[in-house]
Amino acid sequence: MRLAEPMDQATGLRRLFAASRMFRAVGVLGPDARRNALVCAELAQGLSRRGDQVLVLDEARPPYNVGGMWGLLARHTLADMPRLRLAEAALEAGPGIHLLAAPDGMRILAGLSEQSLMEMAEHWGDAPEWMLLNGGAHQGDGILATTAEIRILVLPADKGWLAEAYAILKTAHGAWSGGSWMVLVEGGDPERALPLYNSLKGTAVRFLGFAPAYLGCLPAAKSRQGEAGIHGGLLAESLQAVQAAQPIHFEQYWQRMWLFSRMALDSVARKGRHAERRPG
Repeated sequence: MRLAEPMDQATGLRRLFAASRMFRAVGVLGPDARRNALVCAELAQGLSRRGDQVLVLDEARPPYNVGGMWGLLARHTLADMPRLRLAEAALEAGPGIHLLAAPDGMRILAGLSEQSLMEMAEHWGDAPEWMLLNGGAHQGDGILATTAEIRILVLPADKGWLAEAYAILKTAHGAWSGGSWMVLVEGGDPERALPLYNSLKGTAVRFLGFAPAYLGCLPAAKSRQGEAGIHGGLLAESLQAVQAAQPIHFEQYWQRMWLFSRMALDSVARKGRHAERRPG
């Protein structure tokens, strides 16, 4: 895909990239928006307790989004770009944690020019060590969380969710096959969680040609009340131990999301035009 702006704009991007602001991106996807938001929130808290700086990009809508889990109401969203810089729009959600609400984020980014994208990101300051992208319960081809180097599929501990979870895995992998996949079973115990993971893994190996890693399981949310920091810390340790992704430049990752958004929406538009030309 060709860049929408003249190549002299790329000079500014290269200047920004030279700052070597590196971080890791983690996308949280799954069929249940409430569980996804809980896992994303606990992971952010766990990473921050280890002293890491975390930016949560929340694509889900209330009430089952990360802001809702924390009882926070964001005054600004990604839709306020480029009028506001990232640092101005993000909400401080706790020590070392910033929250950026981004409902319909892919469409918003696709509507920006490359110059606007560059200006939006350049005043962030120090890049976080982690960006967590909560994709809500949407299909994987229409959310920014798809572009993360590490993608966590949150699988509810009930076999009734397997088909829907696999559909999200398949769609997101088809939209972008890079990066790595991990499965986290939420709401169960190890005896129930492992067979569910193995079932999903077997289907992925057979039809998609890859095996997602097992990140573990979390007990039911009610039994975790008051212990979110403990479980979030264990989850953070498991994630860091895997070392599944190489760091990426902060601004370069925003450019990746921007290009992904434009290509995805262009593909949707082409399919629409093709359907209109098809004889009735």
